[in-house]
Amino acid sequence: MRFSDLQKKEVIEVKKGSFLGFVQDATIDMKNGKIAILQIGGAEKSLFLDSKIKDLKQIKYDDVLTIGKDIVLVGKKTDT
Repeated sequence: MRFSDLQKKEVIEVKKGSFLGFVQDATIDMKNGKIAILQIGGAEKSLFLDSKIKDLKQIKYDDVLTIGKDIVLVGKKTDT
């Protein structure tokens, strides 16, 4: 999966079922080359970088439960 595909997805918090925003950016862990943090914003990025991104949130990639066709589900993982 390319990051550009991930940017188009809505992010939903599983426990409350609330919409958090869209994936805007990611922070990469340079030691292992994997995504460490997803930057979540309320608006989609425009091509002209004039989007109205407010309340940028950071979600640890470890909290991503699943990435589906249209959405990313996040929540605290439980040990079962």
